[in-house]
Amino acid sequence: MNQSILCVIGPTGIGKSKKAISLAKELNGEIISADAYQVYKGFNIGTATPTLEEQERIPHHLINHKSPESQYSVVEFLEDCNNCIKKIIKKKKTVIICGGTALYINAFINNYTMHYPTDASIRKKLEEKAKNIEKEKLWLELHEKDPDHAKTIPYQNTRRIIRALEIIYLTKKPITSDKPHINTKRNDTNIIGLIAPREIIIKKIDQRVEKMIKEELIEEVKLLLKKGVPEDCPAFSAIGYKETLLYLKGTLSKSEMIEQIKIKTRQFSKRQMTWFRKFQNVSWININD
Repeated sequence: MNQSILCVIGPTGIGKSKKAISLAKELNGEIISADAYQVYKGFNIGTATPTLEEQERIPHHLINHKSPESQYSVVEFLEDCNNCIKKIIKKKKTVIICGGTALYINAFINNYTMHYPTDASIRKKLEEKAKNIEKEKLWLELHEKDPDHAKTIPYQNTRRIIRALEIIYLTKKPITSDKPHINTKRNDTNIIGLIAPREIIIKKIDQRVEKMIKEELIEEVKLLLKKGVPEDCPAFSAIGYKETLLYLKGTLSKSEMIEQIKIKTRQFSKRQMTWFRKFQNVSWININD
C-alpha cells in the first residue's frame, strides 16, 4: 500500500471504523469520515460515531462538523474532504477515508465535479410541501420529472428528493440529462472493501442496533429535541432517528421501533453493496465473525 490515500468501504455494521482505526495506528494516519449523518453535531449513537476516546487516539475529520438543520451535499463533502486531505498530507501522515455513503466515495474516487444551482426559497417551499403530503407523493413527483434519478433515491429520503426537485425546478431539465463531469479518475487511492456472508451482516446489524439502544439512543434523541433540534431537520432523516421519533410520539412500541431500525438497516446495507460491487480495483477482505 504505497499510495497516499486509503478508502475503507463496506456495508453498515461490518466494522469499517475498527479497520480504519487499525490502519491509522499502523500507518500513522488520520481518518476522514465519508458518512452522510456522522457529519451532524450531536447525532452520535444512532450513526455509530467513533467514541471520544477513539477520536482522541486517532484524529478524525468531518464528524460533528455541521449543524443538524443544515443540508450537506456531495459537493460540500468533496470540498471538505479535499481540504482535509491537504492538511493531513502536509503533516506527512496517511489519509484514510472511511464510510458507507457510497455516493460520497464514488464521487471522490472518480473526481466528480458537480456544480448544481441552489435556491433557498424553492427549497423552503418544497420542505413545506413535504410536511403536508405523504412522502410517496413527493417521490412520485420526482419520478414524473426524472424517473431514472428517482430510481436511485428511496421514497423515505425526503432530503435527497427535495434537493433533486430543487435542481430540476432551477435547470428545467432532468438531473440524469446533465451527468457530473469526471475530471480524471484518481490514481492516488487504494480501496479496501469489507465483505461478509449475508447472515453475518444481518447478525452484525442486529447486534449494532441492540448496542445503540443500550447506549441510550432514545435519550440522545430526547436531548436533541430538548436542545431545540427540529424534527424535520436533515439529520433526523437518518435510520434509527426517524423510528425513535415515532416511538417517542407513541406511534411505535419500543419493540416495534427496534425491529423497524433493524429491518431498514438491513435494507440499507443491501443498497450499499449494490453500489460498492460496481467499484473497480477493490481489495476485498472477508469478515467471517
